[in-house]
Amino acid sequence: MLARGARSGRPRIVYTAENNNFAAEILREKVQACAPGEEFPDIQFLNTVVGKMSGVVTSAAEMMRLGLQPLVPGFEKCVLVEEFNRILISRITLPGFERRIRVFQEKDDLLPFEEAKLYGHNAVHALLGFLARLRGYDVMSRIGNDEQLMALGRRVFLQESGVPLIRRHAATGDPLFTEDGYAAYADDLLARMVNPWLFDRVDRIIRDPARKLGWDDRLFGTMRLSLDAGVSPVGMALGAAAATEFALSQEKGHGESPRTYLSRLWGESAAGPQREACLDLVEDAFPRLEEWRK
Repeated sequence: MLARGARSGRPRIVYTAENNNFAAEILREKVQACAPGEEFPDIQFLNTVVGKMSGVVTSAAEMMRLGLQPLVPGFEKCVLVEEFNRILISRITLPGFERRIRVFQEKDDLLPFEEAKLYGHNAVHALLGFLARLRGYDVMSRIGNDEQLMALGRRVFLQESGVPLIRRHAATGDPLFTEDGYAAYADDLLARMVNPWLFDRVDRIIRDPARKLGWDDRLFGTMRLSLDAGVSPVGMALGAAAATEFALSQEKGHGESPRTYLSRLWGESAAGPQREACLDLVEDAFPRLEEWRK
């Protein structure tokens, strides 16, 4: 369908919104495969960074109590989203194209901001979610009163995500990639992660743990970033261990060890000394999970 639309000859852009730093490139490749030999000079696929918080309400009684409308009539589900409009996008290069959505902010190189989103925002959100499960919390807002968990989240955000990202992207000159800028970014997000008005459920944050445990995804992607910078990601390893434990609980009948499970999950995508370092860190973190249970 996208390939047919791309043939129209009218300049247009396609926004991709996915927690993948190369979503636009992947989508363009898939569209190109549907129309071999065509160049599509009048269409540009853009990556985006959308750092908004949301929650899903799935109880009809809760929706009625809060005066919320379902997504469609008769559907017992609605979405609460915070007021948010700071969306970053790739630079548009189509000649003469005039963007109608004025509020978006174009960046010549979006990758640094995509990495801050995936290895900062998404990674710490997942860390807090998987440990919240161990605490027995049902909604993310309950974390706000857990000083130990919030302190861990902030330390991981600043040290295991912030230190390597600032080193990697300081040359951009963007205030985000400074100590003060990244600390403000972390504190703003941590406060928004526990917004009580979103009714954001822990089970939404921790869904699909196998995907979040991917070699290039938020948990191990951040750990690898830390290892490259000479920072030991012991805090993120705790989140990865909690996620692995949850994933194994869903793998009924396998009875695998964490090391065997993760090795199977990664397959050939993981190799070299970082693979063994990550596996060792997760194994070392497993006994520490008991400290976080309630």
